[in-house]
Amino acid sequence: MQRDIHFYLTFALGRRMGIQLQEIECIAWADQFTDELTQPQVHGLQTQTSTLGNWIEKQIQATVLMPFHFIPGDDSSYPWMTTADSSRARKLVEAARGDPLGLGIALHAYQDTFSHQGFSGWEEPLNGCFPWYSPEAALPNVGHAELRAVPDVTNYVWTDPRNGMKVDNRVRAMQAAKATWERLSSMYAPQMGSSHWSALKPALKEIFRKDSYDERVVALCRLSGNPNLDYKEVCSRLTSAYSSEFIRAASLHLSRVLCLCGDLPWGS
Repeated sequence: MQRDIHFYLTFALGRRMGIQLQEIECIAWADQFTDELTQPQVHGLQTQTSTLGNWIEKQIQATVLMPFHFIPGDDSSYPWMTTADSSRARKLVEAARGDPLGLGIALHAYQDTFSHQGFSGWEEPLNGCFPWYSPEAALPNVGHAELRAVPDVTNYVWTDPRNGMKVDNRVRAMQAAKATWERLSSMYAPQMGSSHWSALKPALKEIFRKDSYDERVVALCRLSGNPNLDYKEVCSRLTSAYSSEFIRAASLHLSRVLCLCGDLPWGS
């Protein structure tokens, strides 16, 4: 998923349930910044890589792609494959309770289980979308590299080349929004029942149908009650204040993922 979901939607949902401004800013910033720490920092830690060619490296797969973007799911036939709303992803969110930066990072991985479902962070055949002779097949069979950004764009409707099935990203965005609401409300606003979510659904459906990214952002800002919200301003301010804390939280998240995945077939 992209910034309209990771930052603006997360911020809007948090504000609608009454999370304090400073705290939801940290959560939403860490959620989005997980896609932006592309250069190794302390001890080589990074949470994303901006070069698709790097996806072929096993270290990138094991310490960047899988733990931050392709959490292994609940399909025993394909143990590394991401599945929506998976048990491991839920555990990671719960483990970050009380730590806004860690929660943002965990929410990023959790939200990505909806857009990245059916793919894995490892190089393996299930990620292959095109025959060997097509130009796209030159990219590694890791994640959705061959499809570029298609699975992540909120309003796209596309066909999965592997099985011919139609995928509506707007539906997946709604599923991710509902799941994010449930995870956050359980921590910050358990008194809010399903009626509060039901009241938000029509507005979110309309926002996710917009073809323009900018229009979606403007609508989400209005929904949050902060029409002038600007990620670039928030990112500049919080990166300056919390970059070392973000790295600490990302290191802890990585450790938790590796522990949760200890039973998977690492040698295969």
